[in-house]
Amino acid sequence: MTGRIVKALSGFYYVYDYATGIIYACRARGVFRKKNLHPLVGDEAEFVVTHEHDREGNIEKILPRTSAMERPPVANCDLALLVTSVHTPDINFSLIDRYLVCLQHAGLTPVLVFSKSDLNGSDDEAQIRDIYEECGFEMHFISTENGTGISDIRETIEGHVSTVAGPSGAGKSSLLNALTGREDLETSEVSGHTGRGRQTTRHTELVALSSDTFICDTPGFSTVYLPRIKETELRDFYPEFVERQEGCRFRGCAHINEPSCAVKEAVESGQINRTRYENYCRIYDELKEINRRNYR
Repeated sequence: MTGRIVKALSGFYYVYDYATGIIYACRARGVFRKKNLHPLVGDEAEFVVTHEHDREGNIEKILPRTSAMERPPVANCDLALLVTSVHTPDINFSLIDRYLVCLQHAGLTPVLVFSKSDLNGSDDEAQIRDIYEECGFEMHFISTENGTGISDIRETIEGHVSTVAGPSGAGKSSLLNALTGREDLETSEVSGHTGRGRQTTRHTELVALSSDTFICDTPGFSTVYLPRIKETELRDFYPEFVERQEGCRFRGCAHINEPSCAVKEAVESGQINRTRYENYCRIYDELKEINRRNYR
């Protein structure tokens, strides 16, 4: 039988059977430990049922992965809903850009989801669009309080295996509840003392919306670890830079100190948002320092 691992908890892997929609609690065979292969939520697996009445089984084989993330540990996702609020907690553009780099590096297509739109001021949406519209990422403004934008998100994720990423308190669990019709995913208020969200999700779980549509709830986190890349590779994760780099004077332009740089010219003319570019420079410097320490 073939299915997808939707949850890993206490030594069991819960496998959604494509044929029946039944979820079986499975153990992984010892051969996986010998090969140092650890099943991940999102993995497609071949399994056998050992106790039909108790819906238990054993995983026999993990099928090849198309993608895998370490933080959070999820396999075979192709779409990532990057959920962040504009207010409560306040938006952090630097954190968004770090997420975008990490998600693209993991092979995922990011979708920007700005939650709690019922709290937005009159100019908030225009400011955000000014920063991210040029990047080419799909963008949604939603509210789980009044249902704004939820149907558009459902259309976006149809036929995909999606993960939900973003800082704690941004409304990821509320969005999951709205998309799945479930109300058992715990949500929380933002701390009035720190202005940051409290983490509510304790483990990674994949929810089956249909036989070909899954969405993953992942533990919230506010610190994003940059991928292991050279600082000169960072530009490849900025779509608005990639489309202009042929106009740079130097091949391999890092868009930092080089003269006749088409990207910097686009920043000066307002075609690329300055906030986005300044975040790029900070991440570039951080990667450069990390690589300097690692290779000295």
